[in-house]
Amino acid sequence: MVDRLMARAPNTNLRRNGETPAQRRESGKGRDAVSDPAIALFTNWQQAQRVSLVLCRLQQRLETRVLGAAPLEVMDEKAGYLIAYQAEVEAMTTALKLQDELPQTPARSLLGVVAKLEIIAGADRDIDDPTDFPWPHIASVLDDLKEITGSLPLQRPDRLAIDADCRRYRAMAADLVDLQTQSENLDLSLRPAVGINAE
Repeated sequence: MVDRLMARAPNTNLRRNGETPAQRRESGKGRDAVSDPAIALFTNWQQAQRVSLVLCRLQQRLETRVLGAAPLEVMDEKAGYLIAYQAEVEAMTTALKLQDELPQTPARSLLGVVAKLEIIAGADRDIDDPTDFPWPHIASVLDDLKEITGSLPLQRPDRLAIDADCRRYRAMAADLVDLQTQSENLDLSLRPAVGINAE
């Protein structure tokens, strides 16, 4: 009798609201991504990293042009390079500021913890030797958590958003380079002439 009742009763360990644990985990990912500040921080950091990479590649292409330019073309090429370089610095600064927010950003789920560790592990690319303690250990913990919770719903950053951010950073950089150039020109015009004897 008890066996028949148990067979008819829904197994709450396996199903709740008609979902298996794996289905609940998958459906929860979308909710976690919306409500977990750590996942939101990771998403913003991932986009800032992507923008920085795009601008780095642009800066490298322009640097190659400057090095290969004829003497008369160097000034025009150099201005474009300086803007691209400054834009990359601005984008990287944004990514670093997001990394600095990590300790104050709470994780509200295990996926939020995964997101925080993804930022930490992703930032280790800038470290001299990512094989030293604690980096392999953090990567191991991250792998264990992903095995338990599943991976973050990674989405490639929207191309339009990346392009918009790149344009914004280049505009900021152009303004900074222009101000720097104006300042240097002003300094040159205010310097006393060297080698002229006053009578």
